[in-house]
Amino acid sequence: MSKQTTKENLITVGLELIRSAGYTATGINQVLEAAKVPKGSFYHHFATKDEFVLEVIQRYAAGEQERWEKLLDDSNLSPLKKLRRYFKDLIATYGRRGGPIVGCLLGNLSLEVAGHNDEIRKLLAKAFDAWQAAFARTIREAIDQQEIPKTVNADNVAALLVNNWEGAQTRAKTEQTDKPLELFLDNAFNVLLKA
Repeated sequence: MSKQTTKENLITVGLELIRSAGYTATGINQVLEAAKVPKGSFYHHFATKDEFVLEVIQRYAAGEQERWEKLLDDSNLSPLKKLRRYFKDLIATYGRRGGPIVGCLLGNLSLEVAGHNDEIRKLLAKAFDAWQAAFARTIREAIDQQEIPKTVNADNVAALLVNNWEGAQTRAKTEQTDKPLELFLDNAFNVLLKA
């Protein structure tokens, strides 16, 4: 296995373990065992667990950015239809149909680690900001196409969507049901973004 492949394998395995078990419950030895690599390989690529977690967050955020670019940049649909399709895709991916609900890595780490590690907190904030900016662009398109009133503040509504989605993810994880996610979707489009 090449160095790059080993590093990528560690990040991929770490992402899955941290998403399902959390930061504290995921030890380096668990990652090594699941990735089937020796301890020296880990420390060749990462000086600390936190440095490793920063890479895991970057990988997760990049994957989510690919998702929103794919689903929100399609010009064949109206902006609100693109946004609805995006959230339906999130529910299909992160909801009960995808297996046990483990929640959003950004939200989970925000609750578990952000208060204790400033570097991780800043990276999480940056990822949330990028996600919110993507929503704001789509909402501005909806305003420009007169799907929603001009009085709507795109940045504030985008922030509400991110915050409410994260809250719905937390409830869905706790209750192991898609109901909070479906309630979010219904209220986002039939109340918050209603024409």
